[in-house]
Amino acid sequence: MGLFSNLFSKKNTVAAQPQPVQMPEEKKPRYIVKSQRFILDNVKDHMEDIMDLVEKNEDYKLKKKDLIEENREDENIYEYELNEKATITTISCEGGVEQLQVFVCNTHIGDIKKGGISRVKNLLKKGNIENIWSEVSGGNYKHLRYDAGKDVYYYDELEKEFSITIEITYKEEITE
Repeated sequence: MGLFSNLFSKKNTVAAQPQPVQMPEEKKPRYIVKSQRFILDNVKDHMEDIMDLVEKNEDYKLKKKDLIEENREDENIYEYELNEKATITTISCEGGVEQLQVFVCNTHIGDIKKGGISRVKNLLKKGNIENIWSEVSGGNYKHLRYDAGKDVYYYDELEKEFSITIEITYKEEITE
């Protein structure tokens, strides 16, 4: 049989098992986290309620030496702080104009300025908001700056109009 023995011999073969078909893996969308900041309008109209929400900033008590030791250069350290989540509500006004009101702890603290309404509405419409955070961005503050050329620190106690800023953090899909 020699040459043809393998051709006519009984082979112990196993039936081919069907292999599961692997579907191409669906790509999960990739995101980048971005944020936009908006200074609120009409804060003065709500100052009494806002002052009930804010707290004294412990860092405002720091002196020049303390700020230098903590490397707090080029930072505005405000007398008051408000670090709370905010919500935005759309209100329809006379003439079909929409206004976006900002609330913290169910307290109206101001409105989105006219120039930012469409941007905020677009962010809200997309539905990918991670967080809306509020903070004091005006009033009495301290500022430490360093002049490398003169090797000297300047310490200022300043004041600007009291204001509140909200920061909207959102996900934006990365498209390649």
